[in-house]
Amino acid sequence: MSRTKSPAVPVEHEPLSGEERVAVWLKANRIPVLVGTGILGLVVLVTWGVTVAGARKEAAARAQLEQAWNAQDAGNLPLASSEFQRVTQAFDGTNAALEARLSLNQARLLNGQSQLAVDDLSDFLSKGLPPRFAAAANLLLGGALENLGQSKEAGVAYLAAAETSEQDFIKAEALLDASRALVAAGDREAAISSLRTIIESYPETASGPIAEVRLGELTRGS
Repeated sequence: MSRTKSPAVPVEHEPLSGEERVAVWLKANRIPVLVGTGILGLVVLVTWGVTVAGARKEAAARAQLEQAWNAQDAGNLPLASSEFQRVTQAFDGTNAALEARLSLNQARLLNGQSQLAVDDLSDFLSKGLPPRFAAAANLLLGGALENLGQSKEAGVAYLAAAETSEQDFIKAEALLDASRALVAAGDREAAISSLRTIIESYPETASGPIAEVRLGELTRGS
């Protein structure tokens, strides 16, 4: 987003850029720097080693996650759940581990373990997740809460997913789910608001036409 430039204000010295600061420091500390190049090289090597190790850990986690997904696709949910849990424990800190935890709770929903999914997803969301993981977790949480008959809480979770997601089609889908849960909770006005948001902000998504139909049903005769 472009910003309006503020009027120029005379200053005695222009602030140094990052590179200029480094150059000035090097000039003033030439001998210590020469002495410390060995330490600097060691730091670089250690950083590189950590980066490589992180990449290998992520790759290993991803390979095991793929195996778990294959088991799930084959209909072996107990094995898939066990593998998902293993990835989350053995490869904590990787993106694959975050995906495995989401997949584990999806498997729990398929197995009818909605309360277990609610408990774990609530804990998962308390960790401060990146937007794409938070949105997916809230969608799953909404589904689990609906299964338990907690429609109002499900609506809140779906709205959180819509707010958190960075993708329009997921925002629209979450709002559509929220409208359904809110109707079940007796909050017709909030449901209508969610549908209108889809129609006004995300009409090109697959949820757009569905939102129009549902809005017509909710407002018919009003």
